[in-house]
Amino acid sequence: MNLHFRRVTDSHCTDDPRLQWPPLAFEAPDLAVQCTAGKWQLRCLVRRKWVALEPEEWVRQHIVAALAASGWPLGRMVLEHPVRFGQVSGRVDIACFDRAGSVCLAVEVKAPHVPLDEKVAEQVARYDLALSSSMLMISNGLRTAVWGRGGDGMLVQSRTWPVPEVD
Repeated sequence: MNLHFRRVTDSHCTDDPRLQWPPLAFEAPDLAVQCTAGKWQLRCLVRRKWVALEPEEWVRQHIVAALAASGWPLGRMVLEHPVRFGQVSGRVDIACFDRAGSVCLAVEVKAPHVPLDEKVAEQVARYDLALSSSMLMISNGLRTAVWGRGGDGMLVQSRTWPVPEVD
């Protein structure tokens, strides 16, 4: 397995947990990973701080890197963005904003072992009730689904990777 990362470890570390996870369907970004006091962490590209290295976070950072490589500015991404609409509340995993400050892409991320089923799609659709973003995406790192808003305002599944609108 070819893992692209920088690694700092201490003597209290157990085996790297990523060796137990499946390879993701994204190009491997250069992520800083370390083990301190026996806890594995990675450096978040958006929050610019060390966070726990968990399967969902591993997928999230790969998606963030892929979005940035597609032209989405890291400075206009927010992770765990709060969403509230009537009785619907939660946090969308990745929110990408346009220059006007509106969410134009909402991404729900799952760990690789979590299937992308109707329940996951409904979760991001509920968040979109408050966001009205032009694109939605769900991914578990192995599979990804994207929807775009058509001219009639309805969401339709897209076969292409989301790219930012030129603004």
